[in-house]
Amino acid sequence: MSPSKKILIIDEDGFSKVCSAILIDEGYQTKLAVSAEEAARYVSNNGISLIVSSYPYALSFLKSQIVKDIPVIVLSNEFSNELIEIMKRVKNSICLVKPLDFDRFRYIVRGIINGYLNLSGGNIIA
Repeated sequence: MSPSKKILIIDEDGFSKVCSAILIDEGYQTKLAVSAEEAARYVSNNGISLIVSSYPYALSFLKSQIVKDIPVIVLSNEFSNELIEIMKRVKNSICLVKPLDFDRFRYIVRGIINGYLNLSGGNIIA
């Protein structure tokens, strides 16, 4: 993997560290953000290849126009109409329902980063 491939994780401190550890173990670079503002700064500095966010924790970020064409993995504890509508609006997105299957998570991250998994938005995997 190219060292320029960076993954931004937007979640509460504890789970973001778990996610980061898993992704670093896979050879990825990670940036952690605990707020939409901090996440926006990372995205605006470019170099982010993938965003991993938590719903509803990163709700304001997911509703913003900042996401644009960057692929997004949304992690959620449950389904809701609001989540489904957000997933439809975020162009390159997929939602995984917790508890997270870490092997599936790694596979999806690899697929997105390496370009063999194309996202069309609104994808929800239980």
